[in-house]
Amino acid sequence: MKAPQHPSAFGTSLLSIVAASCFASPAFAWESKGHTVIEALAYRTLVEGHGGAPPRPVVLRDLINDGALAPPWCFGRGDDPPSDCRSAPDTNPLLFWPQPETDRPDAFFRRQFSDSGQCFHYMGPLGDALTSPLPGTSVPRGLATSSVVRCNDLLDDLLRQVVVDGGPGARRSGFGLYEMMHIVEDSFSGAHTQRAPGGVDYLRVWKPIEKIAGLSTERERQIPDEVFHKADDHRDKTYVVEGGAEACETRVDHPYDVPYSCLSEEGDLARQAIVELLVAVRDLRVGQLAAPPGTDTHPETSPAWRQYRARWLTAVHRCEGAECDVREPPEAAPGRYAFLGVDTRLSTPGTYDVGVRGTVLRYAEDLNPFVYAMSASLGYEYQRASGNNGYVGLGLGLLLPVGLKAFIGLTPAELRIVYGASGGSLEIVTRLLRFDYAVSQDVGLSVEGPLVVNWVQPAVHWSLGVGVSYGLSSPHFVGGHSLVRHDETAGRRDDEWVPPPAPYGRLEGRRATFLAFVGGTATTTPDPAVEGRTYGYAVLGAEVGWGRDRWGGRFAFTPVVSLAAGMRNTSGESSYVTGTLGLGVRWYFLGPLGLSVTAVRVEGGAKVRGKSEVDGSSGVHGPAGSEYYLLAGSRIGLALRLGIVDLLVESPTIAWTSDPFGTNEILGFRIGIEL
Repeated sequence: MKAPQHPSAFGTSLLSIVAASCFASPAFAWESKGHTVIEALAYRTLVEGHGGAPPRPVVLRDLINDGALAPPWCFGRGDDPPSDCRSAPDTNPLLFWPQPETDRPDAFFRRQFSDSGQCFHYMGPLGDALTSPLPGTSVPRGLATSSVVRCNDLLDDLLRQVVVDGGPGARRSGFGLYEMMHIVEDSFSGAHTQRAPGGVDYLRVWKPIEKIAGLSTERERQIPDEVFHKADDHRDKTYVVEGGAEACETRVDHPYDVPYSCLSEEGDLARQAIVELLVAVRDLRVGQLAAPPGTDTHPETSPAWRQYRARWLTAVHRCEGAECDVREPPEAAPGRYAFLGVDTRLSTPGTYDVGVRGTVLRYAEDLNPFVYAMSASLGYEYQRASGNNGYVGLGLGLLLPVGLKAFIGLTPAELRIVYGASGGSLEIVTRLLRFDYAVSQDVGLSVEGPLVVNWVQPAVHWSLGVGVSYGLSSPHFVGGHSLVRHDETAGRRDDEWVPPPAPYGRLEGRRATFLAFVGGTATTTPDPAVEGRTYGYAVLGAEVGWGRDRWGGRFAFTPVVSLAAGMRNTSGESSYVTGTLGLGVRWYFLGPLGLSVTAVRVEGGAKVRGKSEVDGSSGVHGPAGSEYYLLAGSRIGLALRLGIVDLLVESPTIAWTSDPFGTNEILGFRIGIEL
């Protein structure tokens, strides 16, 4: 029987989950570098031939043309390719090779922290670890029988999705060929699967699952320690040999740079299994496309697939009775889902609001590990200081899936306009934290708190919110040999593709990425000040950075240039419309967390309000009536990159004047979305 998962148990695991997601790659499989190394060597085997096997680039070519594999950057660019593709054969040949992407399922957190999702890593569910042991061993029988049946059934489901549906839609759905390769690769990791001469002996269980599920101590003691995959298991790093003249461990950051001789015995078996998997899938897909439209060729029952499973994934211990009938449960496909709900919130000092909220959740494999929630709200707010008000809001939430029903996250930025008795105000707030739980397929419960940060009028308040939402769109489920149909077709084709020989290593060069952002800089209350007026700098801008390679890989050091326009309120009624130029660098020293240095920051613009008064603020120049703002300086801060979203918190501007800290700024905050 499957062990229950309790929402309260998820809460107790918050710190470890957030730490795993933000500061390290999950150690739940062959480490992510292992997946890409094995994948790259499988691609090389098919293109070059190896170990007596002839070159078969047509296998990769057909899978790329079909959309099952993502096209290389320079694949199918036609007669007028980009300039970097024209020179790539000599200067950057990896642009013609497929980017290894089998590591991406490790970041699929809604599976990582769920019991049923462990078959995506060829591991058993917790319930199978609580069964009676095999005679003469301490190994729970379910891990040797039911778990193998269940995970092989998942491979059957994925095969149907790739062969019968196919195309880039299946690839992007999280139920595609990369997932199949990931599962097969993991089946050769000793941290996941115990193999024997006759095949698969038994599967292991991910250790943190028993904590998340809230098992009692007595039930936990029933599970022998040797069947656990520990949180940091050395066996996940044994895909390459250790030591030696080729320094294999130091080369795994560049998968195409790793020679065949670096693979360990189990790593090389995984490579062979991936080569044969790609050949089998390609042949079955060719047969499906050649069949009359609407034909289901049932690839999961084909002799070729049965032969593949018998060679690589046969269970040593035969299942009996009900053990043979277990199936991997269907799972909601990633996509875009809409919700309508009601929220109520109590904040200090003396603020209460209630309103309606519409939310669009967007989650897909390329946005891992986070789910993005865009929301719009409308409601009533009571402030003890001013009385009755209305509000409208637009917010962005970042959610980390914890299993198949729960999310832990925050609202990094919400723009709110409050109007009514308070006279009207603009707020940019950050809400920490939030917990969402799916009570049913259509109904969700959210709890938000305990803090809210107001960036316009710098303040931190206690806040507690509760909301209920109803799903306006039903999720699509994949599994049980059912299909989710996709209409997408591959955008680029090349029927003659064979990649050029490559000096295997890392891609050369950087590419520009563009970011649109909003933000503001808070200041202390000036003298003179107008009651009820907000002072500081509100900004809208764009940034270009050179922090990625052509495969989307991140560099630790990123040069950036930004341009922005905004409104700065300095003192009294004085306001300036200004433009800002920034030149700087980011150093991401701890995964997504980085140090930001804006070495040059120049802000200047004309006065548009309060022209009759004299403004003595720092940065203001010119005679009365013709004042303008001009200030050069530098800033330092912390940057956090979360998928396509970047957050930046900066110190006050260090002005290049005799009074470098005289700007009266408190803190700058910015949120950007990569375009």
